[in-house]
Amino acid sequence: MACIKGVNRSASVALAPDAPYMAAGTMAGAVDLSFSSSANLEIFKFDFQNDDRELPVVGECPSSERFNRLAWGKNGSGFDEFSLGLIAGGLVDGNIDLWNPLSLIRSEASEQALVGHLSRHKGPVRGLEFNAIAPNLLASGADDGEICIWDLGAPAQPSHFPPLRGSGSASQGEISFLSWNSKVQHILASTSYNGTTVVWDLKKQKPVISFADSVRRRCSVLQWHPDVATQLVVASDEDGSPALRLWDMRNIMSPVKEFVGHTKGVIAMAWCPSDSSYLLTCAKDNRTICWDTITGEIVCELPAGSNWNFDVHWYPKIPGVISASSFDGKIGIYNIEGCSRYGVGEGDIGAVPLRAPKWYKRPVGASFGFGGKIVSFHPRTSSLSTSAPSEVFLHNLVTEDSLVSRSSEFESAIQNGERSSLRALCEKKSQESESQDDQETWGFLKVMFEDDGTARTKLLMHLGFSLPAEEKDTVQDDLSQSVNDITLEDKVTEKVAHESEKEATLFGADNGEDFFNNLPSPKADTPVSTSENNFAVENVVPSADLIPQESDGLEESEDPSFDDAVQRALVVGDYKGAVAQCIAANKMADALVIAHVGGASLWESTRDQYLKMSRSPYLKVVSAMVNNDLMSLVNTRPLKFWKETLALLCTFAQREEWTVLCDTLASKLMAAGNTLAATLCYICAGNIDKTVEIWSRCLTTEHDGKCYVDLLQDLMEKTIVLALATGQKRFSASLCKLVEKYAEILASQGLLTTAMEYLKLLGSDELSPELVILKDRIALSTEPGMCFRRWLMVTAVMLLHMVI
Repeated sequence: MACIKGVNRSASVALAPDAPYMAAGTMAGAVDLSFSSSANLEIFKFDFQNDDRELPVVGECPSSERFNRLAWGKNGSGFDEFSLGLIAGGLVDGNIDLWNPLSLIRSEASEQALVGHLSRHKGPVRGLEFNAIAPNLLASGADDGEICIWDLGAPAQPSHFPPLRGSGSASQGEISFLSWNSKVQHILASTSYNGTTVVWDLKKQKPVISFADSVRRRCSVLQWHPDVATQLVVASDEDGSPALRLWDMRNIMSPVKEFVGHTKGVIAMAWCPSDSSYLLTCAKDNRTICWDTITGEIVCELPAGSNWNFDVHWYPKIPGVISASSFDGKIGIYNIEGCSRYGVGEGDIGAVPLRAPKWYKRPVGASFGFGGKIVSFHPRTSSLSTSAPSEVFLHNLVTEDSLVSRSSEFESAIQNGERSSLRALCEKKSQESESQDDQETWGFLKVMFEDDGTARTKLLMHLGFSLPAEEKDTVQDDLSQSVNDITLEDKVTEKVAHESEKEATLFGADNGEDFFNNLPSPKADTPVSTSENNFAVENVVPSADLIPQESDGLEESEDPSFDDAVQRALVVGDYKGAVAQCIAANKMADALVIAHVGGASLWESTRDQYLKMSRSPYLKVVSAMVNNDLMSLVNTRPLKFWKETLALLCTFAQREEWTVLCDTLASKLMAAGNTLAATLCYICAGNIDKTVEIWSRCLTTEHDGKCYVDLLQDLMEKTIVLALATGQKRFSASLCKLVEKYAEILASQGLLTTAMEYLKLLGSDELSPELVILKDRIALSTEPGMCFRRWLMVTAVMLLHMVI
């Protein structure tokens, strides 16, 4: 429905510029049903939330005379008591009364509400308007042809400028309407019933332009263009010349444009303050038309009543709402959008469909796009036309400068994938890290990129263990050989050399291996010495003079029965029995020597039994190495010695068991609450999932004063370096989620290529739907030519919003 509110009054109307109020003054010459001659000024409130169709009266007072024109200006005095401005009424007796609308709304006495009385004119005041730029200035014009300018800075004591009166071609008779220029404060235009329109310059106090129609038609109303300072439209109330004419002051020889549609004289008009392409007019043909001033066509028409409208206005607070006063005795409030259904028929002149008004358009706008892009538009500043195209801009929006900088730096560091570059990166990160844990973590990651064959040696050194320079390259082989060759000398040298040089050569240069390799095979009938002291070797080789001579007699034993039993077993070649006798007597050294003579099987079983019986920690280590049972070593060694345990694994673990052993050690450390040690062991095992699971715990809260984005960047740098070190390409769901989140952040900062590289690390198997969508969006955004096509698409959509 077009009419949304109304009030039964025959009144001239003025709408408050900054408040939801309407002033209505009893129209001169109008007669109501009671034929009353009284005059009143009333204030109605706009309440569009209320379903009541009748506007409520919130203030009223009587007037001495009826109104020809009513104007409502902003507060030009600066006083709070005039916060709603002033209402000026041009009365039929030539006077102008001033009211304070705030006093009327507060229901104060009419004497307090009437704040000014201006007496100058002779005859009805039909020209009356406040200056929108300088609201303290009020212009008035009457039948006497004079134009007065009033300064209402002090409403009770207004200032009066000398009246403006033209001569010659600028001479005017009865002033029918006047209008302040909307762009230039000191320019005023007036028109009169004698057909003359005059433009006044208040600085010069004289007319600067005057013109009239060729037929010198009677002019009833004029309005300055809201946007073009040199153009104004003039209309006539003559039925024979109802056309509206748009004039440009730069060339007044002929009008710029004519608006043809009314069939009888035009009484009133109002230019839309929200969209200068709309002009509202009402005429004696009982039509109220909204014009498109750009095309000159009729946009829509208010529903016709039984009598014509004589006063129309646009509501400044809500675009598209208008008021129309009719001689039917009604003031109607209309929604112009609802009036479109009553538009001109197809067979009539200038019929056009309703287009989107300017207040539906976005003067400026912005829209975020994928990949850290934002598209914006605004009108061309140099264009004065409301239909001028807008300029569209595409921006890169970066909100995480530190992330972009760090990500770009990290990407360039790992781009070539060389181990030397990655080692240098880890070294740099270790030095830059403020946290001791991070320094240790990057140190371990650095070891992961050591050259093949030296990584474990470097890890040993990193753990604090150093090897002799000549043995570093063969530490595992030499130590394994040494364990396998544990033995004692089982045969006495039949003849001891007397030369010290020969003795020194025998013990100083022999590495043990040649000695055992040159031993003769044992035989059952080989005589065995019964002396248990014949195998003693001093730490320092004695000189030839000090070597004791072999005794012909046998030394007595402390336990002759034991000696006899062992000798009897040896005589018959029962090495196993002899070893058993020695073990029973807790003579493990004798048992090991005899077992060596008895063959490899006996030697190994004796050695294992000895290691099992020993309580020495280092022999527990030897036992694990000899039996190749490093898992028991991991499970039994105290966790406080985890570095030594990891070093032992580094030295003796085979490649195929290295990961399992490190994982087991890390799990035990994690259960004991040693998170850093567990993380380092997981790194050694190449277990990315477990490592990242520990690292990601810091993301839930601020850590070391860092924000979430910085913590995520730290995490992804360590994760990617670990992935490059291990070559692992399958990740857990939780890690995939982290990579997805990180890629989303990178993409939002415009780093689409970098984001795609991270997503490629996850492979293409069993990806979540979210990851698939993210990869597709990045791929589309980085495809050559796609960005431009997306930009065109976004631009088209935004321009569509502007014209609908």
